[in-house]
This record gives sequence, C-alpha cells and structure tokens, in this order.
Amino acid sequence: MCLKLSIIAVSRPVAVTVVSVVAAVLGVIAVLQMPVDLLPSVEYPRISIETRYPSSSPYEVERLVTDPLEDALAGVRGLRSYSSRSYGDMSRITLEFDWGANMDYTRLEVREKLDVASWSLPDAAERPTIVDYDPSSRPFMEILLTMDGGWTDITDFSRRVIATRIEQADGVAACEIDGEASPAVYVRLRDGAVEELGIDPASVAAAINGANATSSGGQVRDGDKEFFLSLQGEFESLEDVKNTVVGSLGETPLLLGSIADVYIAEKPPTEWASYNGERAIILRVRKMAEANTVEVASEVKAILDELNQAHEGVSLEIIQNDAEFIEESIGGVVEALILGGILAFGVLFFFLRDWKSPLILGLSLPLSIALALFFLYLAGVTVNIMSLGGLALGTGLLVDNAVVVLEAIFRRREKGEARVSAATSGTAEVGPAIVASTLTTIVVFFPVVYMEGITSQLFRDQALAVGSALLASLLVAVTVIPALASRIRKTKLTEDVTGGMKERYAITMDRFLNRRKRVLVITFLITAAAFLGALLLPMQLLPDTPARELEMTFSAPEGTSMQQLVDLSTAVSEMASSAGAQWTSGRIGVRADEGVDALSVSEFENAHDADMAIQPIRDAWDEVFSFPLQVGPRGTLLGEILGGGSGFTIYVEGESIETDLQAAQVLAESSQNGIDGVVSVDVNFLPGKPEIVVRPDRELLELLGISADDIADYLESLSRGIVATTYYRQDEKIDVLLLAGSGEGIPVDSLFQRSVQANGTLIQVDRIVSTFVRQTPGFIEHYQGNRAVGVFIQGSGTNMAGTAGVITDLADSVLRGEPVKLRTGAEIEEMSRTASSLILAALLAIALVYVLLAVQFESFVEPLIIMITVPLGVIGVVAGLAVFGQSWNALSGIGLVILSGIVVNDGILLVERITQLRKTGLSVRQAVIDAGRDRFRPVLMTTVTTVLGLLPMAVGLGEGAALRQPLAIAVICGISVATLLTLVVVPVLYSVLVREKSQS
Repeated sequence: MCLKLSIIAVSRPVAVTVVSVVAAVLGVIAVLQMPVDLLPSVEYPRISIETRYPSSSPYEVERLVTDPLEDALAGVRGLRSYSSRSYGDMSRITLEFDWGANMDYTRLEVREKLDVASWSLPDAAERPTIVDYDPSSRPFMEILLTMDGGWTDITDFSRRVIATRIEQADGVAACEIDGEASPAVYVRLRDGAVEELGIDPASVAAAINGANATSSGGQVRDGDKEFFLSLQGEFESLEDVKNTVVGSLGETPLLLGSIADVYIAEKPPTEWASYNGERAIILRVRKMAEANTVEVASEVKAILDELNQAHEGVSLEIIQNDAEFIEESIGGVVEALILGGILAFGVLFFFLRDWKSPLILGLSLPLSIALALFFLYLAGVTVNIMSLGGLALGTGLLVDNAVVVLEAIFRRREKGEARVSAATSGTAEVGPAIVASTLTTIVVFFPVVYMEGITSQLFRDQALAVGSALLASLLVAVTVIPALASRIRKTKLTEDVTGGMKERYAITMDRFLNRRKRVLVITFLITAAAFLGALLLPMQLLPDTPARELEMTFSAPEGTSMQQLVDLSTAVSEMASSAGAQWTSGRIGVRADEGVDALSVSEFENAHDADMAIQPIRDAWDEVFSFPLQVGPRGTLLGEILGGGSGFTIYVEGESIETDLQAAQVLAESSQNGIDGVVSVDVNFLPGKPEIVVRPDRELLELLGISADDIADYLESLSRGIVATTYYRQDEKIDVLLLAGSGEGIPVDSLFQRSVQANGTLIQVDRIVSTFVRQTPGFIEHYQGNRAVGVFIQGSGTNMAGTAGVITDLADSVLRGEPVKLRTGAEIEEMSRTASSLILAALLAIALVYVLLAVQFESFVEPLIIMITVPLGVIGVVAGLAVFGQSWNALSGIGLVILSGIVVNDGILLVERITQLRKTGLSVRQAVIDAGRDRFRPVLMTTVTTVLGLLPMAVGLGEGAALRQPLAIAVICGISVATLLTLVVVPVLYSVLVREKSQS
C-alpha cells in the first residue's frame, strides 16, 4: 500500500501539489470556523434540588422537606451518592450520578419523583426546583460601575440602562447586580396608634392594598361601539398613599397620613458590594450554556465602550473577565505548539546538516497540522486547550514518520540508487514500520472510552487530535515526502554528527551481547524498583490549578450589624492591599444561607504572590479580631470546571448532631496537629441564630376571634415590617412597607408586651402565647441520607490519597469507642474510580498494541520483544514525576497510556530492520548489531524531535499549564529513558529469545 501510494505521488507531482494546497486551505478555513472555548463541552452528572420553606428553622426544614425528598430520590436509577444541607428557610439536596448517564432522562425521573413527593410537603413549602451543575455557567465577567448620584438612583440606572443593554447581547443569559440599593415607601405607625385608636396593623395593610388596585369593570356598549371598563386605583404619588382611608373616627374618615409617617427611603441593605474598600455597584454577566465565552465577552466589551461614550459621568470598568483567561490559555498552547515545531525543525538541521532535507520536513509539519484541523472540524471538535494540547503533543510525533521515510530514501541515494527509485523503494522499506508505529500510537486512545469520570470526557478531544495528526502525518509521509525527495537532484547526508556515535554504539553492543544475562538482570532490577517507586508517589485526582486570586470569608459573631460587617469587610480589603493585592472586591450577604457573612476576592500579580500573601493576611486579622478569617486560593475557571486538587471531605456519622460535632472536632484537632502536609482542617458546622419559638394558646385565640396568622402578622410588623402593597414610580417597582413602632429595634421583652386588637378590645400578646429560646445549627448536613458533620482537609502537597489514609487510621485511634462511623467523601471515591479506570485503560492499550504488532510481524515472540519498551518507559515516568514534584493524577496517567503507544515505535524500527537483515542471510548477532547501527540516527532523531516538541508544554508557563505539564513530563521522561535503554535491551533480548527459539 505504501509502495503504491509513493509511486503515484512520485509520478504525479502536480496532483500532489494541488491536493496539498487544497488540504492546507481546508485546514485554515476549518480553524476559522471552529468555536473557541477553554475546555470541551462536558455534561456533569450532578444536579441539585432546592426547596424553599419560608420562616422555618433548619430542624423543621430537615424533618418536613429534606427527609421526605431524600426518601423519594434515593431510588433514582444511576444515583451514585447524595448529600444535603437543610438551612433556615431552604433545603438543598445534591445528587451525583454515574458519568455517562443520560441526564435528560435522569432529570425527567427526578422531576417525576419530586412531583409525587411534593404532596407530602408543607403547604408553605415552594415547589422543588432542579438546578443543573455547570461551573462554566458562573459569571464570566464582573463590571464596576462608577457614577455620581444616590445609591438608589445608581441602582435604577444600572437596572434600566446597563443591565438591559447587556442582556440584549447574543449569548448573554443574565446580568446580575451586586450592591444594589432598593427604595421603599415606609408607612411607620406612630407610637400609641394601635392602643389608642384600636388600629390593627393587619387591617391597615389590607386597606392600603385594597386602595392600590387596578381591575376590570367588564364591557359596555354605546350603540355600535363597545368599550372596556377599567378601574384605575393605583397610587400615583406619596400623597395618594397618605390619603388612604384606613378606618373612621365616628363619621370622620381616618386617613393613613394622620396616624403614620409616610416617606420614601433606601431599604436597609441585606447585601453590600465594595471595591477597594469603597461601596460599589458591580454587575456580573452570565452566558448561555452553549455560547462562546470569547465571542460573548467581545460583544459585551463593545457595549460597555458604547455606554461609556453615550453617558457622561458614567464609568464602566471590567475587573474580572474569564475570556482573558481562556485566550491566554489557548495562546499558551498555540505558543507551545509553534515553539515545539521550531525546536523539532532545528533538530533536523542539527542531525542532517543540510537545508534541503529539513525544508522538506518543515513543509510536512504545517501540512499535517492543517489536515488534522480539517479532520477535527469534521468530527465537531472545538478549539480548546485539550484539542490544541493534542496537536502540541503530536508536534514532535508529526515529523517522526517523515524523518524515518526521508532517512531511508537518502540512505539509498547515498548508495547510488536513482532519485525516483530511491523515493519509492525507501518508502516501501520503512512503510510497514511507520504504519505499525502510527497505529500503535493511535490505538492506545481507544481504551479512553472505558474510563470513568471527567477525564474520559475531557480527553476525547485530545485523543481525536492526536489520532488526526498522526493519520495526517502518515498520509503526508508516504505521499508528499517521496514526491519532494524525488525532485532533489543532489543531497548528501553527512555522518559528522552521528557517524562516530554509531560506531561506538556498535562496539558497545558487541560487548553487551557478551553479557546478556547481566544486562537483563540489571534491567529487571531497575524496572522493579521503578514500579515500587510508583507506589510511593503522591496521588490525587487532578493537579492543583494555580490561582492569582485569593478568596477571604468570615462569619461574624451573633448580633453584628450590617455597618459593622461593612467595617470588617473594609478591614479585609486594607489587609489584602498591604499584602500586595492589586484590587479587592467585597460582598456581604451573598452567602448568608451558608453561614458566611462576607466574601472578599483579591487579585495579585501572579499565583506565587497570592500564595505568599495568605499567611500575612491571616496574621494581620488574628492580631485584631477574635473570630477566624478563612483565606485561600479562589477557584479559577479551570479549577472549578475540573475540580480535583488536594482537598477532600471525611463525614462523621453518629447518633446525634452533638455527638457528630464532638467527634468531628476531635478528628479535626488531631489532624491539624499530628499530620504533616495538612494545611487546614475545617469542620463543616456553623452555629445558627438563637430562635424564639412562639406557641399560641389556640383555645384562647378561638375565644377571642383571632388567628395565629394575625399574631404572626402583628409581630412581623413590629420586627421587620409587612409589605402591604407595591407602588410603581415610573417603571420602578417599590414595596410599601408597614411598620408598627419606632424602627429603632424593639427589645424582646417589650415585643410580647405589646397589645393586639381582639373583638374590639386590646389584649397583651404574652397573655395569649408562650415562648422559649432554642439554639439552632446554621445548617444540618446529610450524607447518603444520614445526619453527618463533614471535616474538610486541605493538603499542602499532592498526596490526597495518602493523607486520607493517614487520617482514617488516625480516626480509628482517636475515636475508638465513640458511637460514630466515618465515610470518605466523593473526592476520594472519584479518585479511586479514576485510578482504576486508568489502570484498565493502560492494560487494554498494551493488549491492543501487542495484538497489532502480532498481526504486523506474524509472530508472538517479536511483539513481546518490542513490548519490553513499555516497562522501560515506566522507569522514566516515575523518575520524571519524582524529580519534578508531580503526582500520579489523571493527567500523568493519561501520559503513561499515551507513552505505551509511542515508546514501542523505536522497538518496531529495530525489530523490523533486524528481521529484514536476517532475511538476507545475516546471523542473529550480526543482524542485531547492523540494525542498531542503521536505525541509530532515525531513532535518536525521532526521540529528540518528540521531546523538544513537548518541551514547551512541560515547562508549564502560562494559564492552563497545570493541565499540560504532568502529561508532557510523563511522556518526555518516559520516552527519553526508554530510548536509551531500548537501543541496548531490545537487541539483547532479541538475541536471547531468537537464539533460544532456534536452539529449541
């Protein structure tokens, strides 16, 4: 087949030229049409169920909402694990399914079970909502708005003008506003109005709501004409609100303005945003699921420029943009690809010392990449760091086939063979070897389909990229290379670089052949040591992704006011600035349901500066405040999508929350003090606010003719106010808030000493209700349906599995005799499944490679000789990971799988040549030595080009490098060590096995 293709290519140079140009053009068009994003589209098998149950404690939410929903959902098909948190007012259940599950059908089944279970929920509970988990849907852009005016006016402008305009952009799902200030119409009943006039706040609220109404009056006819009747009673001004009739004094109407102060003011903020310590309005933009982040960000930036120019005094500044991270990550891979190609091209000049031959190879590289891009376009692959990483991985491999073919052609030319004959016969000589080596490299990606977890979805694009690149390079090697080589009239490959090395290698091999047993024993011992060393390497699911942003959170003591929280947030900003932060944004109240009062994010110049600032910020905080500040790297877009890292959770399950909490605190303290490599240990438990439980005397209420709802409304009007109705000012919706009292805060004792209207008389509240105070947790956590307290361990290094094992052993010691049991969280389970699937993928890859080689060589023994290169590669992988401080993770594991397909190529070249020489009548010993001499240069060249092609990825510079570096290091170190040992071990093993076979 290779001979036929090369003959056609050599005899039809014009056709080859035209087809090559067309292929290059198709590749350019393809890459311009392919969407650009950070990572391939990944469907996460995780959904959350959120159910709101207003005005309820965590205990009530757990018992009345979470428990029945968990019971209903536990039987969903494909469910791997589930956990939940019951907060005050809300239940959140998280379901984890098997990777590869059909999430469309899964959502339908979950919805059906929720609809059935909803009948058992309290009437006040809202309908459960299904929320898909997709880290890429987080706000991709944050915008700082600066303008003059009051905060309510600025908020109104940001809503009506800015957010509305941004949401018109293609691909924008929503534009959220942080730090907005909302106005309200306050109706504050004057002190004594209830007692003196017998005014019931609930009846006042009903009167206000009834007066602010618009309704239809039906239709009337006047001759042939028909008119609609519409009653327009909506408030149009504050005077309308003040003139609302809420009762009477004899025959005189009682107007609201006579018993209450009515005015518009800013609501007390429940959320707050700041930038560098100053109050701010920050807009956060979310994109649609399938939208291209880079394109959407570009359109939003154009809109911001338009708004800045159109509105004088308005400044819109982008303070965070994920599109920049994506562009930098993609750019880093492209730079690695180009630089790797240049280095590989330079190697050819070094070895061949002739400009014509490297020029041929230099032309083949971009042509192969163009063809590969066209194939990827047809497969529906996007431009992302995985697909480009596959091309970068293949940069060194792309020229391997061309190097082998060109070297064979010019070696024949040096022996005096004609140009055309040398081009076809040289290609035919190495054709079977390069076909076999290409197929063995491609076939190792097939087992990826058997892998579990996010790795299988991420590496699909990389597998397609490498496979497409290698197929393209094979096609170019057997067509374009012979066609170009046959046109070069005079070329002489010098032996200056490798000539002396070849002869010394031949002499060395002769000595090794005299000491075959010693060579094999030493090789076995080194390989065994490498496999043992592999067990000592740290292990984690995915590598940590460096972040140049820090996230700082705190939970303030009970009773801390909003202004005090603002002051604390400002202090965090100042501390971060002193530690070198370029800017800090703060948000208060955005995660209140999780017990977090304030969240601040600071950006530093680089990840190293961010890491170095963590301890100084903690120390500065601890010097001033008695409660802790949590400081850690903020999850990057890449990190949030991939997960992984060195953190994991251990759940403590026992008889009660108190028992679980006590055991969790003991475990946390022991882990923090007794285990090296543990950075921080956090117990996932937050004390909630104290709860005043009000129990009405139902018999007395019935006698008085009032309901429990009446009591609740009255207490609400005293504490936080009743939303009586909604008032529209222009297009702005404003709540009308009714309050009974001064609004300065009512002491608990006097709250229940107030009087409520009952059958025309006033009765003190504490006479018809009883109260008691109880402490509630901030949330109640479940894991696999059982109450639990989670202990989150953050490691300093990468040995997540080792740390988890040590902590589990420690727990058995410190918790012996306690009525609790431990469960490892999903992080450890996911890592174990990924490790098992990687081992399976590696074994399947090795088996497939052996099958291909057996078919190629029509032998069982020769493929075994070639396969010895795989454990030789493991030696280099283990050494490389250890030297460069890398862990066993999904990336380095994939590198090992890929290596098993690459590293056999050198063995194929050697064994193929030995077989050819033996057919000429040479002895096994002489054929082994001569084959090593003949293949020394191409083996060395292909290895060096592969190594240098991957070197820019291994250096790990630029954004997204964490996803490239472990794989590149594994392949580089593995193939480097394997090549050196292959040139010795394969010939020696061949001479042993073949001689033993002939003797037998």
